[in-house]
Amino acid sequence: MLDTLYKISEQNIRETYLTGQIVYVPEAGEGKHFHLNKDGKPEYYRIKYETLHAKEGTEFFCAERIRLDLEKKFLATSTKLKKNPLDLKTRQELETNLGSYLKFANAVQGKSQIIRNFLFFSLGKYMKGDQGIPISPCEFTQKILTPLTIATTDLKDADPKLAWAANIQIFTAYELGFTMAGYCK
Repeated sequence: MLDTLYKISEQNIRETYLTGQIVYVPEAGEGKHFHLNKDGKPEYYRIKYETLHAKEGTEFFCAERIRLDLEKKFLATSTKLKKNPLDLKTRQELETNLGSYLKFANAVQGKSQIIRNFLFFSLGKYMKGDQGIPISPCEFTQKILTPLTIATTDLKDADPKLAWAANIQIFTAYELGFTMAGYCK
C-alpha cells in the first residue's frame, strides 16, 4: 500500500478532497475540527472541498489516518481510566499517547495548513468529568508548546485562531486542575 501511495504522490495530478476546517463554536466556548462517529469514521464540523496535488493529497490521507488512530487511542485510554483511575498501566498510556501526539506534530512540521490542522484536538469533552482523561496533564502546557507553534504558524483565518485561543485556555485549566488536585508530582 505504501508503494502505491508513493507512486500516486509522484503524479502531477490534482484531485478534490473532502477536508475539514477548524471552527470556533461560541456555544461550547471551544474549537472543533472533527469527531468520530459511531462507526469510528471522522465527521468534520465544517466540511470544505480542497483541490490538492497528488503528493499533498497523499500527505492529507496519511495525516488523517494517523490522527484518527491517535483519537481512538485517546478515547480508549480515557474509557479505561474512567473505569479504574488508579490503574498504573493505563496511566502510563497517558504518557505514551502524549508522546505519540508529539511525534506526529514533528512529522507534520513544514506541511501545509490543511495537514497541520490535524494537530488540533479538544479536551473540552474530557473536562466535563463524565469521562476519563486521554493524555497526561502533567507539565502539559510545556510539552504542547511546540505542536501549538507548528499548528498555528501562519494561520490567517479568524475562526481557527479563535478556536486555538479557546483551546489553549482549556489546556491550561486541564493541567492546572490536575496539578492542584495532587495528580502531578
